[in-house]
Amino acid sequence: MAALSLEEPDMVPFFDFLYNHASIRNIINEPTGTRITPEKFMKAQLALDFDLVCLFLDSPKGYAPRKVGPNLIVDEWGVKSKTDGDQSWYLDGTIKSKDHLKALQPPDPYAPGRTRSLEKILKKWGDKKACSFAVSGPFTKGWGMTGFVPFVKALYTDPSFVRQLVETTTKFEIEMGKIAIDAGVKILWITDDLGDVHGPMLSQKAFGEYIFPSIKTMIQEFKNRGALVLLHCDGNVMPLMDDLVNLGIDAFHPTERKTGMKLEEMKQRYGDRIALIGNVEASVLIPFGSLEEIDRQTRECFNTAAPGGGYIFASDHSIHPGVPAERARFLFENAKKYRKHNYLSR
Repeated sequence: MAALSLEEPDMVPFFDFLYNHASIRNIINEPTGTRITPEKFMKAQLALDFDLVCLFLDSPKGYAPRKVGPNLIVDEWGVKSKTDGDQSWYLDGTIKSKDHLKALQPPDPYAPGRTRSLEKILKKWGDKKACSFAVSGPFTKGWGMTGFVPFVKALYTDPSFVRQLVETTTKFEIEMGKIAIDAGVKILWITDDLGDVHGPMLSQKAFGEYIFPSIKTMIQEFKNRGALVLLHCDGNVMPLMDDLVNLGIDAFHPTERKTGMKLEEMKQRYGDRIALIGNVEASVLIPFGSLEEIDRQTRECFNTAAPGGGYIFASDHSIHPGVPAERARFLFENAKKYRKHNYLSR
């Protein structure tokens, strides 16, 4: 909490995203096919000594995705996915027009059963770890409902449809965030990937007109309830950073090195306004680089962003299935050498 308040903590905190069941099994040494529960997800985060952990709500009691074909499912929003073992792959959305949107019955955020695991984990760990909760941002959620191409076409052919769609999904995500805050979570993630390796996926003008107002509303709603708000955004979004910081976020993750996001520039330009999280390259370095190279980049991140506070150590994306468990453990175990104010030792 000190780091997120731009203070220099006693130790630089650790965090990373774990999103795949295979990764979680690897970390906690569970056999293939073992069901991953919220408790096991928490166990994996604890195994890597994360100080900031991420929690999720359960599906409503009795809910299961609708099967529409071999390995094909439709979720409660009507989004189609293909399942392949532990991983679900997005296929398409079902909202293609205003008529579809009018007929949509959004899920009930207050459906019974959503908070059962959240409350249990908060009771055990809420006073020991910084517990956070993630909601989807309006861009990712919006185009997921339609498919990417229909969404960006509609920005030009039917902008009122885009506005209504974004408003509908944003209302739901705000309610989900409120539920988590009221349960005891003090940190909210808005997860919205606005860029790729080349840069922002929409123009600055389009983001400013259709997406950023909804992100700002989410931030204000969560802060009004006393929460800190962190933005997860992959890609090279440097052209958008002034706007994103001005929306009122408290921290930015993951400062994706492989896309050209430079931690030193981020610290110089925004380190007095937001905390920075991440920047250790996760696609090649952590899975395949030498331990000496990982150590070198770890020290670089500490040297660049930790002095003065406002830095949380993490990879520049996640602990994904391509990261062997022993390398994930090395990343954080090795970083402990530098987290207690001796990160200036090169």
